[in-house]
Amino acid sequence: MPTDAPDSGLPRPGPWLQARMRPHRHWLLGATAAGLGATLATVALAGLIAWAVHMALFAPERLPLGMVLAGAAVAAVLRYALQALRDGAGHRLADAVKRELREELLDAARRDGPVHLAHRAPSGAWVDHYLRRVEDLTGHYARYLPGTRMVILTPLVLLLTVAWLDWLAAGLLLLSAPLIPAFMALVGMGAEQIHRSQQDEENRLAGHFLDRLRSLDFLRRARATQAAREAVVAASDEHRRLTMRVLQVAFLSSAIMEFFSAVAIGLLAIYIGFGLFGAIDYGPAGSLTLFTGLFILVLAPEYFLPLRQFAQSYHDRAAALAAAESLAPLLQPAGGPASAPAGAPDSPRTAIHLAGVQVQYPDTAQPTLHDIDLQIGRGEHLAVTGPSGSGKSTLLALLAGFLRPAGGEIRVADDLQRFVWLGQDAHLFHGSLRDNLQLASAEPVSDAAMHDALARAGLPVDDPQLPDGLDTAIGEGNTGISGGQAQRIAMARGILARHPLWLLDEPTSALDEATEAALLDTLFALAAEHDITLVIAAHREAVRERASRVVRLAEGRVESLA
Repeated sequence: MPTDAPDSGLPRPGPWLQARMRPHRHWLLGATAAGLGATLATVALAGLIAWAVHMALFAPERLPLGMVLAGAAVAAVLRYALQALRDGAGHRLADAVKRELREELLDAARRDGPVHLAHRAPSGAWVDHYLRRVEDLTGHYARYLPGTRMVILTPLVLLLTVAWLDWLAAGLLLLSAPLIPAFMALVGMGAEQIHRSQQDEENRLAGHFLDRLRSLDFLRRARATQAAREAVVAASDEHRRLTMRVLQVAFLSSAIMEFFSAVAIGLLAIYIGFGLFGAIDYGPAGSLTLFTGLFILVLAPEYFLPLRQFAQSYHDRAAALAAAESLAPLLQPAGGPASAPAGAPDSPRTAIHLAGVQVQYPDTAQPTLHDIDLQIGRGEHLAVTGPSGSGKSTLLALLAGFLRPAGGEIRVADDLQRFVWLGQDAHLFHGSLRDNLQLASAEPVSDAAMHDALARAGLPVDDPQLPDGLDTAIGEGNTGISGGQAQRIAMARGILARHPLWLLDEPTSALDEATEAALLDTLFALAAEHDITLVIAAHREAVRERASRVVRLAEGRVESLA
């Protein structure tokens, strides 16, 4: 995973989390104000309780019980209502940040394109980042950030109140408080690293599991399902071990918090008890009353409550830092710095213009494409050839917007922004043949139009290989049909789309010569009839013979034009 080292070019996780909060900091201010109001209501409630007990023992005839009960009820309702407002504002802050972050992740995915996404992480890891890693930020914004304010304000208000009653008791509280953060810091030093390891393992497990699902049919044929099962079990066991380590740290920090707060409250109770019995006659101890002592004892647990809550939310902070370290790189532009759209080509007869374009993948030392200068005219049928690894598929992905160039400029005519893409492996979705063809248009497509498109693609709907016609089922990974059928269905879908630009990457690689010839006849006839611009990456001579121009790539450079 990327680190937050200064030379990595990535923001540090802490400032990154803080920056995402700033547009929504009004929710944090609201949570702080509500928390401070709840603290003042707690002081009032503690004072009423202490005064009522004192009066009931020493002057019961002067105790206005009804007024005390009414005041205590109002203070208690106000306390819990303000605490609910504080928690609600914290969650509103978290929801706003998460919603905005998920929108930015989708924008980044659209900006960088599927090629860079596949290079950065497996699909399962991307889904895990979008769902779980973003959700790991909830505790940081909903509990930790409000807690950082209340861990200062609430003890300060209570300490001033206790100091007004008895400065010696306030001194005991003040001296005991720093011990808790000190020990919590020691425990927390390893918490962030454990959370980071756990999240790395979760990302790996998500990608590992998805890869095994995708290759399940191959694993069965290769009789390797037992080995795959054992690998999944081993990965799951490692994830279980890391999860237990996180729980161990959580329980340890809670135990430390409870121990020191109990010791501090116990010392305070001993002081008050000795003072009331007259065993201590130092400073304010000699004038200690039941009202003062009880008031201080009721406030003492509330003094440590924000520290206990903060200790619990510290693990939210550790989880958020680990999540931020994996999320921040996903928002960084891939392939090159963001730039304004270059616009349309200068000439109206030019469909696409590439000037000095360079493409480099993040994990490669050398660019895949070097200084590509290329003009493609409207209605031109361009074949891109070259040996494997020369950059043909990269060039098509670049034209489709699936990749960002590391340098140079790409201009595409405004009316060619929508295009038909046919890759080497035609992708069909789980569903019926009709469902897959309907994807070609936002408007309903008639069965007659589907029949015609399938026939022109060389796959008539009455073909014996389509036993249920348009209702023929297509499974995940194109199961139920052959590779050649999938290619022809994708071609039919392109015919129905009627876009003026077609980008094809080895579209006939899964077809025999006769079917290839028929399909190419249909493709080039359709292109001539509707003035479609074709850009085809191809090895086969049949494609190059029909193209109006041939571009040869070698080692990522345009070697020759024919």
